[in-house]
Amino acid sequence: MNDKKPNVERYGVKQTNDGYKVDAKSLLASVGGIRGLIESSIPGFLYVITFAFTRSVPISISVVAVATLILIVRHFVLKRPWDQLVGPIVGLVLAYFLTRDGQAENYYIPGFFTNAAYAGALLLSVLVRYPAIGLLVGPLTGDGMSWRKDKRKLKFYDLVTLIWAGFFLLRLAIQVPLYFSGEVVILGFVKLVMGTPFFLVMIWFSWLLLRKVISPALDGNLDK
Repeated sequence: MNDKKPNVERYGVKQTNDGYKVDAKSLLASVGGIRGLIESSIPGFLYVITFAFTRSVPISISVVAVATLILIVRHFVLKRPWDQLVGPIVGLVLAYFLTRDGQAENYYIPGFFTNAAYAGALLLSVLVRYPAIGLLVGPLTGDGMSWRKDKRKLKFYDLVTLIWAGFFLLRLAIQVPLYFSGEVVILGFVKLVMGTPFFLVMIWFSWLLLRKVISPALDGNLDK
């Protein structure tokens, strides 16, 4: 029998003696604290700032590459999990190939496909009656898949899943027009704002909704 508890910290949730809680500290912990929040924003910030001053794609990409290399070295020095480097490295390689023709706005193309994929997967999960948020929260609360038999829980999980799908679609609705209009600098700053900071706000808002199907009498687990 596997009694291993799920790792809820990565979702901005912390487990206490009173059940599951979400607060500012747990949200920051999910992105590696203030340090993790800053590090995750460095490549995009440097790219848009460098391009704003130089209007040179090669210089901008080079600055991002140097910064990423420094972060990678620091990552190994601090002995952090190597799998956390996959995203930044793949992102840098894609950015180089997509902008090698001098089109600065192409730096943001991977993000468009990522947001579209997430939105599509979330909407599909609702359509097939297996909302993604339910699949995530059920195991964390020990509820398994029994929540599918509870119309109230299913309703809330559908709602929160749709809200997350809307979040990814909103990113596309705002950022894609900026891409086609060539507003690289504005797009860069909008992407930063709608990145990790907005993501943390979404987790907090989701928690506020999901608390409506939480019963304190059951020690933080979903009510039966």
